Amino acid sequence: MGSKPWDVALNPATNRVYTANEGSNDVSVIDTETNSVVATIPVGQGPSAVDVNVETNRIYVTNAWTDDVSVIDGATNTVAASVPVGRGPWGVAVDPTTNRIYVANSWSNDISVIDGATDSVVTTIAAGQHPSSVAVNPQTSRIYVANEQTNDVSAIDTDSGSVVATIAVGDSPQFVDLNPEANVVYVANAGSNTVSVIDGGGNTVLATLSVGQGPRGLAVDPGANRAYVVNTWSDEVSLIDVATTTVVAVVPVGRAPWGVAVDPLTSRVYVANAWDSTISLIDGVSR
Repeated sequence: MGSKPWDVALNPATNRVYTANEGSNDVSVIDTETNSVVATIPVGQGPSAVDVNVETNRIYVTNAWTDDVSVIDGATNTVAASVPVGRGPWGVAVDPTTNRIYVANSWSNDISVIDGATDSVVTTIAAGQHPSSVAVNPQTSRIYVANEQTNDVSAIDTDSGSVVATIAVGDSPQFVDLNPEANVVYVANAGSNTVSVIDGGGNTVLATLSVGQGPRGLAVDPGANRAYVVNTWSDEVSLIDVATTTVVAVVPVGRAPWGVAVDPLTSRVYVANAWDSTISLIDGVSR
């Protein structure tokens, strides 16, 4: 495992987990069957987020200090391309239906849209101030961007590239994820220790949940009716029942957990612990 894993993503089809290691400028590849690191891939400087296109087996890593995205071929564990984007790229989300990759550029306040077929930026969309995370709903052609400095979320139509709504949430929203089937968006507000639950159809806040200290990474498992939020400063993960919109359990993990991913096939949850450079593996059924 590299140092300071800030984010984690997985490809259930290949039994592989990927961590963006900010401290060592690389990506660790973990075999989920053996829970061992099988490869380490050098990328750009300051890798901060990672996502996977399960259809193409391509992995996308944002490098905050070199203003680019490393495109990894999951079959060979090599960097196939490096795509220049905006300033301070932080969050990334893949739409496997359109093979578009959305990158939140925190210092240029915009979203770079990458064509996965050509590994090139095809358009740039304006966002709020300091966008730190992005999530995509392929079923509604919407992306949702957490704007850390303006305490809101931008709902953007991917067809027109226009902002259709700006939704006020808690303080310092840093991560966003969603349930595409229910069209519900979850936002981790690091400054107010809450999670905002947004109706993607009406662009309104349905509920605000209190969680642990410094919530950041979010992952939704629609099949299990669960959402997971990592609480960085209390070293734990809050489990949210999405049907009742309540926190049903709290699970201790490693030091300074930052990112989280869930395997929808096994309900296993992978948590990247930045300060002790480990991955905590949670059984989503037994909690």
